[in-house]
Amino acid sequence: MSAVLCINFWIFLFSLAVLRSVSCHQQLSRSQLVQHLEGIPHSLTVFLAEFRSWTNETWTEDDWRDLLCMHELEQFGLALRSDQRWALQLYDSWGKTPAGLQRGNSFTPGSFEQCREFSVHNSAASFDGQHCTVRLNLNSVESSLNELWIGICVPDSCEARFVQRMVDSFAVESSFGKVSSFRQEDFCYRDDPNWSLSGTAIAAITIFGIIVAVMIISTVVEVLGFILQRPIPPLIKELSVYYKLFALFKTVPKSEEKTDTMDCINGIRSFMMLQIISHHVHDAIRTVPTTNHVTRDEFFESAFGLLGYRVSALSADIFLVLSSVLLTYNVLKELTATQKINLPRLYFRRLVRILPAYGFFIFAVVAFAECFGEGPLFHYYVQPMIDACTDNWWSALLFVQNYVHPDRMCLPHTWYLSVDMQLYLVSPLFIYLLWKFGNRSLIAPLLLALLSVACVFTTFMVNDFVLNPPMTPDREFHRDRLTYYSTHARMAVWFCGIAFGYLLFQTRKKRIVPSQIILVGGSIAATALTGFIMFCAHEIYRPREADPLGDAFYEALHRVAWVICIMWLIFMCVNEHASALGHFLAWTLWQPVARLSYGMYLIHYVVIVVSFAGMLRQPFYFSAINLQYVNFGVIGLTGALSLVWWLFIEQPFQVMVRHVRERIRDSKQ
Repeated sequence: MSAVLCINFWIFLFSLAVLRSVSCHQQLSRSQLVQHLEGIPHSLTVFLAEFRSWTNETWTEDDWRDLLCMHELEQFGLALRSDQRWALQLYDSWGKTPAGLQRGNSFTPGSFEQCREFSVHNSAASFDGQHCTVRLNLNSVESSLNELWIGICVPDSCEARFVQRMVDSFAVESSFGKVSSFRQEDFCYRDDPNWSLSGTAIAAITIFGIIVAVMIISTVVEVLGFILQRPIPPLIKELSVYYKLFALFKTVPKSEEKTDTMDCINGIRSFMMLQIISHHVHDAIRTVPTTNHVTRDEFFESAFGLLGYRVSALSADIFLVLSSVLLTYNVLKELTATQKINLPRLYFRRLVRILPAYGFFIFAVVAFAECFGEGPLFHYYVQPMIDACTDNWWSALLFVQNYVHPDRMCLPHTWYLSVDMQLYLVSPLFIYLLWKFGNRSLIAPLLLALLSVACVFTTFMVNDFVLNPPMTPDREFHRDRLTYYSTHARMAVWFCGIAFGYLLFQTRKKRIVPSQIILVGGSIAATALTGFIMFCAHEIYRPREADPLGDAFYEALHRVAWVICIMWLIFMCVNEHASALGHFLAWTLWQPVARLSYGMYLIHYVVIVVSFAGMLRQPFYFSAINLQYVNFGVIGLTGALSLVWWLFIEQPFQVMVRHVRERIRDSKQ
């Protein structure tokens, strides 16, 4: 009996030893993974320093730059092993393995400024620092990890393509995966001794310099004339910055009578402009590197994040409605007064309003965008915008880029201008029919709106598109090209605006006073419809299974439903039924903001790309309050720049064109 107990005791001890051995082996394996990840920067440093001996490749005189790069990397490795100060300083600027890899913190650029300011000149080495962001695929060593973006500081003699070759070799040697479709040239920054201003930049400096000089001279002449009590030529006065500031901030008090001004539109336009800026800020936050990627995704899946991002995108449709309502109202007023439409004058005024500011802004982006700053991701975010405008500026200025180059649009947010201009060109025909034949002609715009809705629905069903969960990038772009950027998919709200503008014109001379039941019921219905759209947006974009039919209905109908609510609000304001809200939207403070709204629309996207995404030096820490800091910062900077743009570009060209037309008219008389 005692022998059996003794044997069982020894078996128990043996089992404990085996379990302890297995546990220690698992801990050792895990520690090896940790060491593997933690040692990436130092391992990469050693590999680059020993790359020449590792390759065993025969080099020729044509490879002198690569040979120089490898020699300077070898000197760096030797100096680092002997703890020389300059080598430690260079290595100190490298990115290190970040905390929170499993929560998406995969961007570690190091010290960009320290690398760019680095310079060593001694008997062992002579070079300046070049900052490169390289990418390693960590999925092969740990399935829960994706890519690591790590900043390295290498000698400026190293070409970007050679840096990529060495890093790819390191990835293979260290059991990491290579990253495909990656242009290292967009992620390396060094001083170029041969850099000089481009011809485009020189031309832009000359032209903008002349414009600024004319504005300054006009301002000085006007101020001196005012002081000396001398008459000032009208053109000089209107080109003066002093005069234009007064014109910008001049407000017209709200009339107590029903007029053609529709004051509440200024407030709606201003709010929608702020919403568009907010939408693009949210969009940028979703793409920039963050230290807490998971937290950011959770926010955008929450009700607050979904509504702030998705619903704000509908502001573009409201701008389309406002444009069509005002066009319809003004053309009908002209037809009533003159019995005809002066189409050349109508189109010319529209071009003068849109084209000079748009064209000069594209010119400025091509000329100066690359000079606005630098950062680890500056070329990655900014260079595609410059290249697209360099190649496709003509399709933007012809207002056809939503069809011609939807994949490389110059300033992609200006797809709206192409849609707006195309619909503006064809709308006078439908407005004339409304004036000529009255209510019977409403069937034409309403039928086209219905066809547009049906087109979006059919496109979704035929192509099996969904809004959520996300499709592949190619499928997402194909969906947007057919149902987001295209004019035929967005024209439903425009033609609803034409019908609504006709209704406002027909009732312009009297204040419509529906029964209290209609007023209250309509307001409740509009509020309920707004809430239902928001609820649908939340249900569509929260994590869920694909539902092609539901997504097709939502995409086809929600824009029209949204603008119907806005049209009810305008109707209530115009007829003095919106009380406090109507007075707030008609507040004179919105008039200067509305005048700047076009410039804000043009400028805000570039402000976001250049000043925030492009110049980001470290990962962004996401929180709701930091999101609002960026949001209001972009709004403030955009407002200041749009003020300058309005004073020096937008308004002077309208003044010049008007004076030229007046001179031509006077000469004919």
